[in-house]
Amino acid sequence: MNRYLLIGPSLPDAADLPATDGITVLPPVAAGDLLELAPRRGDVVGIADGYFRQTRAVRHKEILTLLQRGVTVLGAASMGALRAAELDTFGMRGVGRVYRDYRDGRLTADDEVALVHGPADEGYRPLSEALVNIRATLRLGVRDGILDAPTADRLIAALARRPYRLRSYPALLRLARETGTPPAQAEALRRLCTTRAVDLKRDDALRLVHELRTADGSRAEEPTGHSPASGVAPTLYAHRWQLLARSVATGDGEAAEMSVLRMCQLFARDYPDFYRDLVLGHLVRECAATCRTRPGGALLDGALEHARHRHVIPGHRPGEPGDLAFLDLWLTPAERAAHPLKDQLGRFLVRSFQLTPGVPADHLALEALRRRPVFPAAAKLVTAARSVNGHAQRTRPAFDVHTLSASRVSAHIGERWGAEDGALELHARDRGMSSRDILIAAARPYHLLSRYNPELMELRIGRPDGSPSSGSPSCGKSEAVAGFEPT
Repeated sequence: MNRYLLIGPSLPDAADLPATDGITVLPPVAAGDLLELAPRRGDVVGIADGYFRQTRAVRHKEILTLLQRGVTVLGAASMGALRAAELDTFGMRGVGRVYRDYRDGRLTADDEVALVHGPADEGYRPLSEALVNIRATLRLGVRDGILDAPTADRLIAALARRPYRLRSYPALLRLARETGTPPAQAEALRRLCTTRAVDLKRDDALRLVHELRTADGSRAEEPTGHSPASGVAPTLYAHRWQLLARSVATGDGEAAEMSVLRMCQLFARDYPDFYRDLVLGHLVRECAATCRTRPGGALLDGALEHARHRHVIPGHRPGEPGDLAFLDLWLTPAERAAHPLKDQLGRFLVRSFQLTPGVPADHLALEALRRRPVFPAAAKLVTAARSVNGHAQRTRPAFDVHTLSASRVSAHIGERWGAEDGALELHARDRGMSSRDILIAAARPYHLLSRYNPELMELRIGRPDGSPSSGSPSCGKSEAVAGFEPT
């Protein structure tokens, strides 16, 4: 079991934790960090601090993804307390007083825990003070008779109206003097703030460290299907974040796996064959699992049978010509005229396929592609394209790959694919891309490399063992997919 602690200004000396604690100390969490960390079932992740202004804050779906994988996620002190109060009903565990105050509604504003601090190499030196700590210090002052509750509430309200970066104990003392606090009381408040200030965030961070030290991962059991986290819908955004978090090393740096997938989708001649068989194979396995069928025969026949079970397509003998009118939306007139009905239905299944509403089959494709020689070759092309684009920007500072002409990019891809006029989006769906906009966005980063180095872009998916695929069999053939293997 691995233990991870994501922390910064709440406990600047966390890096000095003894190695025997078995805790890996990491910087404050930001969007994407948890997915890149990729903890395994039984691991424990403790979140204290997190970035939110200079970069995107850690997303709720990232934490839910870890919970679904059987990872224990704890939150305390700062960003961790916020997220735990929001997600404790889904299985995240809150630790400490700040968490309880958010959970019970005594704290409601996110910026109660916010502060400005220096970088890690300066020990996250605080440049402001979290309002939650100032609140706790003033509560101590009321308890000790240094000031009364209405005065404390008035000072807190005045600080709460200020931006979090302007909150500090010196600012509190100035406010006290400016609002007519008697000199003796103001002096007592000064001594309290300089000698006995409460650091609630640090206290909670230490509690979090204790929880990590004593954690055994026993709470991260195999999901039963009834836990709150197991019922969270996998959105398109969460799906993409998980894929974007993974990368593959090349001799010229890292290439995101999603970029490698896009390279294959765009430039592998046999990608439509690979993707078609991937989709049909998935439908056959799904039918065996949910409809209790026994797979056998051609992939297309099994996939069509499953589509009939789910009433996605009409029965074996459609009653009226109108029963098949939906195919006009998914095939060109030439395809409708030239191909047998079974092949037309097969093209419809492939072009309309999504794992769940809004979620494409990208991870299925990546799982299959990782086993093939084309994967490292495509990764090298991704880094080569990055180099070409970087050179273009250095030569012409105004150059931006993301503003390349959509019409030029689509015309170039359509020419490579041999797509009929007006049918580019359908051809994109044959490669797992669900719209022309997605195609354009995917192709722009590789446009310069492809236009001026077309000989480099001849990729072939082939089989997992490296042998070439067998060409382009029709949808109705029973031959196994080029390298398709059940997962």
